[in-house]
Amino acid sequence: MKIEDIRNAINRDIPIEYSMHCQKRMLERNISRRDIYNCIHTGEIIEDYPVDENNTSDKSFPACLIMGMKCNENRMIHVVVGYNGKKVIIISACYPDSEYWENDYKTRRK
Repeated sequence: MKIEDIRNAINRDIPIEYSMHCQKRMLERNISRRDIYNCIHTGEIIEDYPVDENNTSDKSFPACLIMGMKCNENRMIHVVVGYNGKKVIIISACYPDSEYWENDYKTRRK
């Protein structure tokens, strides 16, 4: 997946859906839709999550983890985004936890 494809989709008014899980986490963590947008438009893909070829569900999307900055704060956020060419789905959003991530917030701790 390419981040440019996701950015272009959002700029072309492709439908964007926020999962219930994501909406709940955004409220708990004080992450706004503007923060999500900023993360996608200024961030980078740090992990890819392709769809399992044995999964035939039309609800499955290839997805990726994007690391970017929160608006108006010097703080990183991680956003999991799915995109299938027709719809963008925001799956989750969080602040990277140093227990699980190296100092660059791109590399998972072993």
